Amino acid sequence: MEGAWVSAKDVAVLVERTAPFFYHDRAQFFSFISDKYLSLAVPVIVYWSTCLWYHALDVWRPAWSEKYRLHPPEEVTKRNRVSMTRVILMVLLQHLIQTLLGVLLMENTPSSALTGMRTDVDPVRDVTSMLAWARQLHAYVHVSDVLLVRATIAMYWWGVPWLQFWFGCFLMDAWQYALHRTMHEVRFLYRLMHSHHHRLYVPYAFGALYNHPLEGMLLDTMGAELARLGSRMTLRQAAVFFTISTFKTVCDHGGYAFPWYLNPVQLLFPNNAEYHDVHHQSQGLRYNYSQPFFVHFDTLLGTRVDPADFARRLEKKSVRAKPGVDDNDVPAPMPAPRTHSPYTTASVWSTALFMAMLAMPIATYSLL
Repeated sequence: MEGAWVSAKDVAVLVERTAPFFYHDRAQFFSFISDKYLSLAVPVIVYWSTCLWYHALDVWRPAWSEKYRLHPPEEVTKRNRVSMTRVILMVLLQHLIQTLLGVLLMENTPSSALTGMRTDVDPVRDVTSMLAWARQLHAYVHVSDVLLVRATIAMYWWGVPWLQFWFGCFLMDAWQYALHRTMHEVRFLYRLMHSHHHRLYVPYAFGALYNHPLEGMLLDTMGAELARLGSRMTLRQAAVFFTISTFKTVCDHGGYAFPWYLNPVQLLFPNNAEYHDVHHQSQGLRYNYSQPFFVHFDTLLGTRVDPADFARRLEKKSVRAKPGVDDNDVPAPMPAPRTHSPYTTASVWSTALFMAMLAMPIATYSLL
């Protein structure tokens, strides 16, 4: 009968029938490794795999990739102040510390000893709770309960995880912007920790996580964990989030300005290798602090410089970045960010894409 509420039993059936491919109620997503160790291992594997891919491009220099290179190959050894061997050893140390902290502090996906099923989420229970709140809208908006049930289920399966991921990106960006900028503006912290990372004036993939060990723990490890806790991601969601943020960080230090069709992750996130490369140059040290996803904080707080404007400024004044320049000198004012720049456009586009991907499954489920 039209207008009748869907029964609790039918809601439970719909929830189970619409479970997406990424949901499993087992205690472990994969039988051969726990979720805890999966979330620790996959980002490390992705880091070194992506680094090896970029390194292969540096060694073989195929024509298709050379046109996207940001700096001539000889500048890697000419301008950088640290050897690749030391960079790799320090990153290995950071991964070791990160993994040990994860083993000690992270807990596995909770599960029932009786059934062997995960207990961190209960789709039927959670959807029922969300539906109870949504049904209060009947007093204000007249919609059929069938549509409301399907929209709530779609929101649970797709909308909530998507919003958690987006909010996690925001939290990590906020943490890293604040800490990153502080390390530049407090001379003691810069000399003690962050100056290590800026020994790389010409970034390359292996150096993406080349930091002082304490900085690596504070900036990357703690930033990722705060994003996980603040967005209330499950451990399985966090494994995906950690992996994407790791891949993104390597790409931003890879030394190649690939277009979106060669690196589709740039469709979602406007912060890219060109943008971050400005920050690694002597004249750009006090700009483009944002990492690893968006450029919103630089824009709002006046520290954003578009790479094209930066390059024109250097060309106009015949300035070339020199390793001997004092890193702590206050640079000359940079051009104000353009209202209609690729980075503004990308920020708007990524936001619209996020919202569209959230709305599409809700609409689709609602019309079934």
